[in-house]
Amino acid sequence: MDATYDHCLADLRREIETGGARPAVIDIAVNDLLEERRERLPSDLLSLLTDSAEYDEDMFSLIHTAETYDDIAYVRALLTVFPQLVSSSPRWASIVLMRVLNNPLTQAEMVVQLRTASAASKDATREMCDRINSVSPEFLSKTVPVTLTASE
Repeated sequence: MDATYDHCLADLRREIETGGARPAVIDIAVNDLLEERRERLPSDLLSLLTDSAEYDEDMFSLIHTAETYDDIAYVRALLTVFPQLVSSSPRWASIVLMRVLNNPLTQAEMVVQLRTASAASKDATREMCDRINSVSPEFLSKTVPVTLTASE
């Protein structure tokens, strides 16, 4: 039922934004959402990432749950929220993208989906790859296929 899902998501958002993002509360809310197994869950969770979170473990809980979806669904969700994520939470956008780049299958799916992604998603991906390369040149071999596709 969407009302239950939406209520649980609103509670999670409120906890992250105003409740101090207590790890136990976050974990319960994420587990409740995961039970619903909605198609939009990965994008909903990724959109909650915030650089102002007190505890990194809370943000990793959101990422790990989103990553339980198959690569097609996960990358689709990521590309949907990525422009906003790069703008609002560049630290977590970088972490999420590095995790994609470190998984050859997910990286390959990213390349496939970038071909038909929105211009905003391509621009955000290219921008974040450039940032990653400037800090960690060892990622260059992993970012090149993604950057080239995002430049098409």
